[in-house]
Amino acid sequence: MTEEGTMPHGCASDADFVFGKNYTCPVCGKEFKNLTVKSSKVRMIRSDQDLRPIYENVNPLKYDIVFCSKCGYGALERYFKTLSSAQKTLIKEKICIPYKEKEKREEKATFSYEDAYYRYRMALACSVAKQAYDSERAYVCLKTAWLLRGWRESLPDRAEAAAAAAKLEKMELEMLKNAKEGFQQANVKEDYPLCGMDESTVDYLVAALCLKFGELDTAMKLVSTIIANRAAGQRVKDRARDLKDEILQKSKEQGQA
Repeated sequence: MTEEGTMPHGCASDADFVFGKNYTCPVCGKEFKNLTVKSSKVRMIRSDQDLRPIYENVNPLKYDIVFCSKCGYGALERYFKTLSSAQKTLIKEKICIPYKEKEKREEKATFSYEDAYYRYRMALACSVAKQAYDSERAYVCLKTAWLLRGWRESLPDRAEAAAAAAKLEKMELEMLKNAKEGFQQANVKEDYPLCGMDESTVDYLVAALCLKFGELDTAMKLVSTIIANRAAGQRVKDRARDLKDEILQKSKEQGQA
């Protein structure tokens, strides 16, 4: 699948918003540059119900994976350096050897959605190979879904793009389902914060994903918990109330069907 269409977040080039940041790979020890978004130059304009941030002019999600093109190791930046000796061995055995046998990715000035998706797939493969926590794998799946949504939205609104859009939507839903299940498992087994999110934020996120997949009872229990939680912030409570209204509306529609 190839990327088509114009940028959905403005007309500026990604090159205006990214720079090469130096890294040392914790697996192979090689130094490399990874494209990173200049945080001072991006402005978030809104977020989706499942918390996907939408920015003006550039989609930073395309640059969220730190990827060593020398050996194939990749991860979200918050996890890139935190590898145990056992995890490094697993990455070398399950990722680096097959990667070297296949191809090496050249460095680019900017990333297309196709480039970014490759990097997310490698990051997910690495998280599985190193036996990462459920929360890390869930977070990679969530961000992959957000990336796929942005890719789909970038396609031209023409009949010939319909098949590509449908394929991207199917892939997005699969990643969202994996994210939902991963965060539900992490909620039972891991301590907060998860991926930088407090418990109320994760509960809200899971509730939003449950609503998307028609799990209305679970979604309602979660938003009710958030609303009743005195420790929850006002912003997440407000979002939970909005989500509750949608859950009630969906329940009403199903009852009338």
